[in-house]
Amino acid sequence: MVIYLAIGVRAANTWAHPRRDTYFSATPASFNLPYRDVRLPSRDAGIEISGWWIPRVGSRKAIVMVHGRGENRTTEFYDHFLDLGAALNTFQGRGFHVLMIDLRAHGLSGGVDSAWGVGERQDVEGAVDWIKAQGFQPASIGALGASLGATSCVYAMADDPDISALVTDGAGVDEYASLARGWKRSSGTPQFFFPAAWLMERVLYGYDLHTLRPVDAMKRISQRPVLLIYGLLELPADSDRRPQIKAALPDAELWVVPDAIHTSAYTRVPQPYLAKVGAFFDKNLK
Repeated sequence: MVIYLAIGVRAANTWAHPRRDTYFSATPASFNLPYRDVRLPSRDAGIEISGWWIPRVGSRKAIVMVHGRGENRTTEFYDHFLDLGAALNTFQGRGFHVLMIDLRAHGLSGGVDSAWGVGERQDVEGAVDWIKAQGFQPASIGALGASLGATSCVYAMADDPDISALVTDGAGVDEYASLARGWKRSSGTPQFFFPAAWLMERVLYGYDLHTLRPVDAMKRISQRPVLLIYGLLELPADSDRRPQIKAALPDAELWVVPDAIHTSAYTRVPQPYLAKVGAFFDKNLK
């Protein structure tokens, strides 16, 4: 019993405390872009979020970019997240203002525990508040998130009507099912131990994995434009998640990239990715 629960504790602690990578492989200056370091408050009191503001002269549109678990504002997309941010900033000669943030417990931001996107949504909402304080209107503000960042953006958009357009790459659908499906591979232990991880996550951190269903939050954003991106290797044609996503967001665009794994679509097809995402925000932000 001690070993059983100890494995559960280890899993819960791993989920709550992802790797914190504070090394940035580049800055926007590496792309000859002006920028400034910013510190802004999450809507979760006491947590300060770190980021870069990359302005675009002549543009009235702004995008928040949000990385996934264990990454930061440069390491996401296999060290190419800033590449995309820079490309969106200069997209077709017009471009977008870009705010790239580190989520709580990641990069240079405050906070200790990761919170399945439920808590991180307040980091995204804090970033939106900061953009509005710079004079931008809600109709001009969009968000792009990857993995945990994508899930955080889904929760944030469901909670905040001031996010007018959303692109997600690898957003969660049903966390319990996803974690159970990948347990043996990720933990190196038999499936028998997964209930211990579920139990200790609930006891130690207060999260019941059964209730962590981003797909339910998706249902609350169906009236706003959404582009959902997945790799075919994470969302195969026979995936039971496809009908769930379609039912939750019947009007959203679903782009499944061949030969791509989780969050690798941009590195697989960078130019089509930029063209699709840039055109989406250009069309749906005012």
